[in-house]
Amino acid sequence: MIRVALCIGQEHDLRLVLLALLICVIGSAATVQLFHRITASVGYSRFGWIVLAAVGTGTMVWATHFVAMMAFRASAPVVLDPLLTLASLLAVIALAIPGLAIAARRRRWAGAAGGAMIGAGVSTMHYVGMAAYRVDGIVTWDWRYVAASVVLSSGIAAAAFQVLNGRRSGRNATAVGLLALAVAALHFTGMAAMHIAVLRLGAGLSDLTMVALAVTTTVATGIIVGCAAISALLDGHTQTEAYRRLRRMAMHDGLTDLPNRTSFIEELERRFRIRDGYPCMAVIMMDLSRFKVVNDTYGHQAGDQLLVALAARMAAMLQPGECIARLGGDEFAAVVSYHTPDALHDFLARLQGCTATFDFDRFSAAIGANIGVALAVHDGFDADAMLAKADLAMYRAKSAHSNEPCFYDSQMDDAVRERRELIADLRTAIDASAFELHYQVQATIPSGEIAGYEALVRWHHPVRGMVPPSEFIPLAEKSGDIVPLSIWILRQACFEAALWPNRHKVAVNLSPIHLADPRLIETVSSALADSGLPPERLSLELTESAIIHDRRFALEQLARLKAMGIAIALDDFGVGYSSLDVLRAFPFDRIKLDASFVAEIETSEQAVSILRSVAALGTTLNMPVLAEGVEQPAQLSIVAREGCGAIQGYLIGKPSRTLADAEQVRRIMALKPQIVSDADADVA
Repeated sequence: MIRVALCIGQEHDLRLVLLALLICVIGSAATVQLFHRITASVGYSRFGWIVLAAVGTGTMVWATHFVAMMAFRASAPVVLDPLLTLASLLAVIALAIPGLAIAARRRRWAGAAGGAMIGAGVSTMHYVGMAAYRVDGIVTWDWRYVAASVVLSSGIAAAAFQVLNGRRSGRNATAVGLLALAVAALHFTGMAAMHIAVLRLGAGLSDLTMVALAVTTTVATGIIVGCAAISALLDGHTQTEAYRRLRRMAMHDGLTDLPNRTSFIEELERRFRIRDGYPCMAVIMMDLSRFKVVNDTYGHQAGDQLLVALAARMAAMLQPGECIARLGGDEFAAVVSYHTPDALHDFLARLQGCTATFDFDRFSAAIGANIGVALAVHDGFDADAMLAKADLAMYRAKSAHSNEPCFYDSQMDDAVRERRELIADLRTAIDASAFELHYQVQATIPSGEIAGYEALVRWHHPVRGMVPPSEFIPLAEKSGDIVPLSIWILRQACFEAALWPNRHKVAVNLSPIHLADPRLIETVSSALADSGLPPERLSLELTESAIIHDRRFALEQLARLKAMGIAIALDDFGVGYSSLDVLRAFPFDRIKLDASFVAEIETSEQAVSILRSVAALGTTLNMPVLAEGVEQPAQLSIVAREGCGAIQGYLIGKPSRTLADAEQVRRIMALKPQIVSDADADVA
């Protein structure tokens, strides 16, 4: 160490030494910057950055060595061999290329291995450069210092790149310092190994010339290394900007520029970790009502225009602690951190206010919102659970057709859990055919003859007891189990009806989903063939909604069924939204007037007028009208008087496993004249 210190202090021009060290540090910083570009690139781009980094690193090392050599006071004439000087530069560049490639592999000791190779390149450059340094004297070497210089260069460079591949903070500054130290240690330890015995004094490079060469080399090196470093900085900035833009695109909704689902969940999880000084937090789910009407009426472009305007309103009304995102379609979510309940209610009021009337150039729209709220204080501190609870509350508000925010309560979870359990039990019951059919009689007016029976499914749950059809049929439709259930009902009704001692028809309800099944015709044909039931004894009843969903396909299905000889009845007539159009589109064999009208005919003249009009319409279209839900003798009197052709209801028979007694039905219907007379007397 003393020999090295004396070499620096006594045998060098300290001004040029400082210049060399400045080149070394700046060049090392540029090398680190370029190395990061290597690790961030792939393919041909990666190779290009390796070559550029090798050129920058080699130029830095060569310039440090050259300027330091100009600082050395040889006490003898000095000349430089230009070919060997150039060879020393090419040598360090050639060894730096594989060294940087190895160091950038991100394996455990790749940094050390690549750095050691770069250190070997620095040593090669130094001693080839020393071979180009010609003096008039005898040069001898202390090989201990030579070996020490090579070991120091390779070892410290290996440490520099190993640190650079790590993840510790401050690794860049540490790597710059180590790499500069590797170059400086190699040069000055190597110079301490050299001893010159002067033979003669003559003309060589003057001190002024050496200083000029050192300055020129420094400037040229600064240009080369600076350009490489600037390229790395520009590329890094470009990649950072591109990453920022890509991240924004990935985290924001493309239409409204609001945060998207991914961004919202990240923000929600962040707020659960860091409360930001707010004691309370709420998660809000919002679904637009009447938005589909805008899409259907004015087109999806109008719907997008409305969503953009709504998003702008919501973004403008946000205050500190509030965040709102679009999850998709017309569904939005918000998270609010607040101090008092009044702040939450104020946010909800502002949110509702955003859905006020929208006026555009070619249309105006008034929409509403179903809002569900879950409170972190009461409902948990898990992001996914809070979203699910707010969503559940929102669907509760939607099912209640309420524009007021609905707050989550635990009973909602109980209802959902019970519903899921019932769906699971329903599927088990379908697999086990654990249902039975009850039949409700239909009788003609005025003869009282039995016209047929409607098959009604019943489910006796092993734990819950009898589950009403009004409860499990909607569940089957929503869960997708209605088709297998309908197939069972159809086949079972055909088999049982084929065994009846009479030849009465059996009516089976057909769900809209089953009507849309492409295999329906095959299913019905198979049920008739397997049971032996003639097609003319089967009647399929369906509601108007079954046709509205896919009108063309539904009518084609019905036409094929009718062509087989099966009767088609329109059920629940009067409660749909396009009844007359449906009657015009298909020749039904029967119209079944909904029980809601029959229930009011004793007290409402308007209901009687509707009944009369429907009966007249049915007569005109040759579609007999059956009145459902007849429970009172007076109701029978009125429907008979107004021209209905048949009835169905508790008055003549409740749904039962056993078929109704034909004689008893005739006796009930035979009372009609007296009933009619009494009713007319009451009216008078």
